[in-house]
Amino acid sequence: SRELEKLSRLSVTELKSLLDQNDIDYRDCLEKRDLVDRLVENKDRTGYYGEKNDSGLSHEENRVVNTFKRASPSVAFISVGQVQTVQRGFSTSQQDVPTGSGSGFLWDKSGNVVTNFHVIASALKMRDPKIKVKLQGMPPLPATIVGYEPEKDIAVLRVSSRRLPEPIHVGASSNLQVGQSVLAVGCPFGLDYTLTKGIVSALGREVKGVGGRPIKDCIQR
Repeated sequence: SRELEKLSRLSVTELKSLLDQNDIDYRDCLEKRDLVDRLVENKDRTGYYGEKNDSGLSHEENRVVNTFKRASPSVAFISVGQVQTVQRGFSTSQQDVPTGSGSGFLWDKSGNVVTNFHVIASALKMRDPKIKVKLQGMPPLPATIVGYEPEKDIAVLRVSSRRLPEPIHVGASSNLQVGQSVLAVGCPFGLDYTLTKGIVSALGREVKGVGGRPIKDCIQR
C-alpha cells in the first residue's frame, strides 16, 4: 500500500524515532519490516500520513491531542503552605497561607511525585508545612517529602490514594536531537491543564542551581 511504501523509504533510525515520539515499544522488533508493521498497527497514535480524519483533525493534530490526553492525568499541581492564626478584632481564626507552588508528575504507582526543589524549599523552614498535590479529576492529596537534592533542583514527594492515575511514561533523552518536537504539559496556578508546543533548541546546556553551582546536560526548549 501507499502507506507501507512511504514508511519503507525511512531509515531504521527514523522509524525508531517515530516510535519513540509516540511512546510505542519496539524492543521485540528484530528487523526493519517489524518496525514498519508496528507503526502501521498504531496508525491512530502515530499520525504520520498527514490526511484529515473523521474529527476534522490532521493525524499530526490528532497525535498531539492524544498525547495531551494521555499525559495530563499524571501531571500534578503542587502547593506548599502553613496554617497561621489571624486576628480579626476580638476573634482569631486559622488560615492556610501559601508559600510556594509549581508543577510535577506522578512517577510510579507507589505515589511518588517528582518536582523541583525550589517548589517545596519553603516547607523545609516550617515546623508543620502543608504540602498538597492536585491530580486531574481528584481532590488535593496531602504529601510528604521523600527526598531532595537542592544542587540539582529536584525533589520527590509521596501521596497515598487508591485512585491514582497511570504514572507518566518515562522516555530516554539519549536519542534526542536539536529540532525535534517537544510538548510541555502544565497546570499553572492549579486552574486548568495547559499544553505548549516547541522544539528542542539545544542540548547539553548548563543552568545555575541553588548556590550558583551548575546543573549540567540540560535540555533547552
